[in-house]
Amino acid sequence: MFHKISSKKISDEIIEQFKTLLSIGELKPGDELPSEREMAESIGVSRPPLREALNALQAMGFIEIHPRSKILVKSLTEKPVEDALSLLIADDPEKFFELLDIRRAMESWASFNAAKKATESDIARLEQIIARDQENLRNNREDAKTDADFHVSIALAAHNTVLSHLTASCYNILWSTQKMSREQLFRKKENKQRIAEQHMRIFRAIKSRNPDQASREARRHINFVEDELRELLASTAPPD
Repeated sequence: MFHKISSKKISDEIIEQFKTLLSIGELKPGDELPSEREMAESIGVSRPPLREALNALQAMGFIEIHPRSKILVKSLTEKPVEDALSLLIADDPEKFFELLDIRRAMESWASFNAAKKATESDIARLEQIIARDQENLRNNREDAKTDADFHVSIALAAHNTVLSHLTASCYNILWSTQKMSREQLFRKKENKQRIAEQHMRIFRAIKSRNPDQASREARRHINFVEDELRELLASTAPPD
């Protein structure tokens, strides 16, 4: 992934190389970077200038460093937009449905392009997530992360760098409200089955390289989520 660089302004060259990989989509939100030792060896530099570059990238908001753990690529649109929108949605439930409008447009477009552009590794990743989704269904296990992983992985399979960052941020925003929305949605026990089936249909359309069908299935999925949530929330609303 990374290539060897010259000795002048080593940390700056590492930063520029990172930005290039991010721009062309070779690095994506949520990707875990190799360890410092592995990166230093592959780039051909010592660890001090590498550490200087990594600290600078973290300060710029490109990565998140977990000491003695891992280094993750961040979504470029996470801060400060995420915090402000999360607060807005928490204060006004109707804003959650506005976010669903955005998801409907983004995810139908992402599914359309994923059906055209997904690589074999993209399909394999989606297949693993679908298998986990089906296992959760069989075991009646609640797993919001698998749901998010499915939709974010479709965006990654569309191979549009900006979309992948926007989708990752969308789910970061949703994370605080996801539990609430899923608790409401799954008050109907049959909805777990329905959503798992919808995910499967989206995946099959992508795998069979049918862009129009993939887009339709993604849109139907969001329509279903919106309709069910509106109905369930209306049924629990206090009388005027």
